[in-house]
Amino acid sequence: MDKFILSFGFNLEIAGIYGILVFVLFCIIAYGGYFILKKLAFVFPGYGCSHAGMGKGICEYSENVKEIYEKASAVLGFDAAEISSKGRAAEVTDEEVSFQLQLLHELSLAEAAKEILPAPEALIGYSAGEITAMTAGNVFSLEDGIAVANAYRDMRKEAVGAGRLDTYRLRNVKHEFVSLASDKCLAGFVQMTAVEAPEQTVIIGDEEGLKAVLKELAKHKVNSAKLKDSLPLHSVMVFPYVSKLQDIMRNIGHSDLSTRMYSTLYGKLVDVMTLPSDYFAKQQVNAVRFYEALAASIDDGFDTFVILGKDKDLLTAVKNVAGENNAFIADSVEDLQKIAEKIK
Repeated sequence: MDKFILSFGFNLEIAGIYGILVFVLFCIIAYGGYFILKKLAFVFPGYGCSHAGMGKGICEYSENVKEIYEKASAVLGFDAAEISSKGRAAEVTDEEVSFQLQLLHELSLAEAAKEILPAPEALIGYSAGEITAMTAGNVFSLEDGIAVANAYRDMRKEAVGAGRLDTYRLRNVKHEFVSLASDKCLAGFVQMTAVEAPEQTVIIGDEEGLKAVLKELAKHKVNSAKLKDSLPLHSVMVFPYVSKLQDIMRNIGHSDLSTRMYSTLYGKLVDVMTLPSDYFAKQQVNAVRFYEALAASIDDGFDTFVILGKDKDLLTAVKNVAGENNAFIADSVEDLQKIAEKIK
């Protein structure tokens, strides 16, 4: 009998300990341990996010951030921190340096985020944003990342030779309808260059082709907005100009990715060490499969997405797929701090 009482009491004690542990865990999750539940991914926008004053407050944030700008300035041959912080809009958006400054800004945000946010478990780059993602993920050294950014700049300059076409972002129409309308176009040229969300796509084409496609899509009450960038990127027309991107990939060293990456060329999780040397060349000829990459990450349990850089259209796309409260833009240290409070 004494043995039974002792055993029963011992079991009650164990049950009590488990109960306390469960209660403590519940309190941690409910009152400040919410980070435990978050599976965070960083998203790097494509070309075109540089703006005057973007470097204010970030260039001097920490010794590591200062080192990024110092190393980059030595490679680029100008004071990148000075232009990023104090340069006029015309200087910061000059095509000679615009993407390089954007890359440095976003790398600096990623570095600052190490002290403010949980560590990201995945990276997604939209178009040229994959250059930044691979540099942030230590596939490229900073110097090699800049070399690839320079090759991307040169490719853009040469792609003018393909002629300038109009680019439209389409909303409120399923991408399947856009693809079907583009395929049915018999006059002129039109091609879908990005699928950003189920009902958000980008198309490019000449006047005749776009007129026919937009007329067909009007049946679906499409919301169309003309974009500034008129280069035929992510279309077959840019194929003759991508050789420099291919050459630079052959000549630089690659390291294993420190964080998993979802490719917007393949629309899925990739092993960076197996990517072909013509990866970026193929990327510029094919449509951006951002929606597929984002959906694949969500299927793998990712529930919080922070876009590093100022791209409101990309934010809209991510919110449409991941949910209104699961996507954020960080363009400054203050933004990172606000996001930390929101996801806490």
